[in-house]
Amino acid sequence: MFNLVNLRVAAIVSLGVILGSPSAVAEAPPFRYREFALESSLASVVKISGARVADTKTPHARPAKIQELAWRTPYVRSGSELADPVRDVLFSFYDDQLYQVVVTYDRDRMDGLTNDDVIESISATYGVPLLRHSPGALGVRPADVRSDITVVAQWEDAASMLTLTRGTYSPQYQLVLISKMLNARARAAIKEALRLDTEEAPRREMDQRKKEVTDARSASQKARVFNKAAFRP
Repeated sequence: MFNLVNLRVAAIVSLGVILGSPSAVAEAPPFRYREFALESSLASVVKISGARVADTKTPHARPAKIQELAWRTPYVRSGSELADPVRDVLFSFYDDQLYQVVVTYDRDRMDGLTNDDVIESISATYGVPLLRHSPGALGVRPADVRSDITVVAQWEDAASMLTLTRGTYSPQYQLVLISKMLNARARAAIKEALRLDTEEAPRREMDQRKKEVTDARSASQKARVFNKAAFRP
């Protein structure tokens, strides 16, 4: 069983090996999470991750198709050396193009790590962050980040944004990678989908009630035919 110091060292090494190995930095373009490139198709992400297509959800189908695919790391015994610190990953797609990756880290495998430890490891892959947590930066956060989440660091270029967050009242780390262009389109599509859902809700409810009445009448008629034939006074 690792003590706190050994666990802290192992977690740092895990992050460095898995997320920011020198060969990966040299070969992979920036703002790509491991083998997953923004704008990739759902099929390619499924193939690389080993996730099941059946696990794909479609929260919205119009005006654009918004899909989500959740992937969870295989179980590894707690304290295993160089265990993957990632607990799960949520991939989001806009019209079959990967626009957002949300990585949630396992609390036990990040135990004892400081913000600087995590930033240092991620910076080995993505370079020096443009934003680091400080009292003056508390108000700077992406639109999707909740108020109970603190932005620890941020990396950005013309096409992408990578944000490291931590729970304000918990040690839960998340890494959020987005394509600026696709994320803007996805947010606009989701907003419009919600507007359409609200606008069409009364009509859908009326249609559902009509269907229920029709189904009830049909069932009653079938029962009448059967029971009339079988009835004996």
